[in-house]
Amino acid sequence: MGYVVLTREATKDASLARRLERAGVPFRQVPLTEHAPVPGRAELSRRLREGWDWVAVTSPAAARFLLEGWAEAGHPSLRLAAVGRGTARVLEGAGLEAAFVSERAYGRALAEALPHPGRVLWPTSTLAGSEFAEILAARGFEVERLDVYLTRPRTLDADERALLEGAAVAALGSPSAVRAWAEASEARPAAAAIGRVTGEAARTQGFAPVRWPADPGVEGWARVVHDLYFGKGHVP
Repeated sequence: MGYVVLTREATKDASLARRLERAGVPFRQVPLTEHAPVPGRAELSRRLREGWDWVAVTSPAAARFLLEGWAEAGHPSLRLAAVGRGTARVLEGAGLEAAFVSERAYGRALAEALPHPGRVLWPTSTLAGSEFAEILAARGFEVERLDVYLTRPRTLDADERALLEGAAVAALGSPSAVRAWAEASEARPAAAAIGRVTGEAARTQGFAPVRWPADPGVEGWARVVHDLYFGKGHVP
C-alpha cells in the first residue's frame, strides 16, 4: 500500500507522526522546506524594544525567529498574540506566554479576534500575504510588518527524491511544501493538506485526490491522512 510522506521538519510533525504510528499508518519523513533569515531579521531585536501594544506571531517558524530576536534584545517585556496553540507552545518552550491565542490556527482568525486596537509589530515571512495586516488596519490597528525570514525548498538527495516517488499519500503542511514537492518530483499522489489554502495549492499542482480537515488542528489532519491512506477520504 506504500506509505505516507510527512513533509515538515521532524519536530514540527512529531504530533502527527505519533498519531499515525498509533493508527498503524506507515510513514517516511522528507522535510521539503527550510527557513533562512532576510535583512529585516537584523532589525528585529531593536524593533522589539519599541514598546508595541502587540507583537503578532503567526506561525511556529515566526515564533522561532522572534525568540532569537527577543534574546538578542535582552528579553524585553512583550505582549504577544499567537496564531493557535502550536505557535503558542513554541513561545512557551522559551518561557514566553502569549497574552492572546486565537482559537483557530489561521492568521485571519487572529486578526479578526485580537482585542484592543493599538500598535502591532508583525515579524513574518517574505511569503506571507497582506490579509492579516489589512484586516487589522480595517479594525483600527496600526500595523508594522517586518519580514524576518524566507521559506525555500530544501535540496533533496537521491534517496529523498525516491521516497517522494513511492508515496501513496503526501501530508502537506503549507503551500511552500506543495511548491517544493512539485519542483522536486513529478509524482502526484493523494494529498492530505493541513488546511484549505494548502489543499487548493495542491489541486493546482495536480495532486489527486486532495483532502483537508474541516477544522484546523493536528487531530483532524491525522484523520484525513488515515482515511486517505485506507481509501476512506471525503471532500470537506
